[in-house]
Amino acid sequence: MASEQRISGMSTRKAKATWTHTFHKIFVELCLEQTIKGNRPGTHFTKEGWRNIVESFHRKVGVRYDRKQLKNHWDVTKEQWKIWCKLIGTSSLKWDSASHKFGASNEDWDNYLQANPEAAHFRYKELPFTEELETIFDGTAVSGETEPPTRRRKKNDGLATTILPMNEQGIFKPDGKIRRHFDAVESRSVITVQSAQCNQNYSIGECIECLDRMEEVEEGSELYLFALDIFLKKEYREIFLQLKKPSVRIAWLQRLQSVCPPLH
Repeated sequence: MASEQRISGMSTRKAKATWTHTFHKIFVELCLEQTIKGNRPGTHFTKEGWRNIVESFHRKVGVRYDRKQLKNHWDVTKEQWKIWCKLIGTSSLKWDSASHKFGASNEDWDNYLQANPEAAHFRYKELPFTEELETIFDGTAVSGETEPPTRRRKKNDGLATTILPMNEQGIFKPDGKIRRHFDAVESRSVITVQSAQCNQNYSIGECIECLDRMEEVEEGSELYLFALDIFLKKEYREIFLQLKKPSVRIAWLQRLQSVCPPLH
């Protein structure tokens, strides 16, 4: 996902919201949680829903993005979902949900992308977290674009027109299957940050080696010692190594240092 530039609620300076795979995964899970709890009765989250997302995101990743930053990423996520639904709903591209691959020819792809260039990045890579996003966006109408193919396919099969159960007030009310799915997501969230690449260890030694290569951080300084403390937690090690630019790593460490109590 692209990064979004917004004003941080915790600082007067501009802060850049960096959306790694892990950050995006946590954001999607939090949106799913608030949707299932009924804090998105229409196309937008309630004030309580956004407050819960903002606070939970900060608690899980150690970085505070304000509501505007998260709302901006929500808009990007929603737009990508619309692009994806239109893409897999195009018969000429021959999307196979079982193999998760397209069967379209190069000519079919070229013709589609000429009219829809925004979908080019999905030619070889599936939209991540489609199961969660389907639950989130099929719970209420997605305005502007064609309905998601999953819902449209169910209509064509003569089934109910609403995928997710709603109560009399039009608020999403999860059934047993959806509740089990949510419980699984909630259970996974007990570990606040999961590895985006399971074959990486994110070891303390690897983090220290990386820290020592950062000339901007003086060995033995307060920031250096703070980094050593947080490296005791795997989720912080993962975030540190996922951030590729030294300047971004330093900014993250400084922000985390400003909001976290002393660890020693």
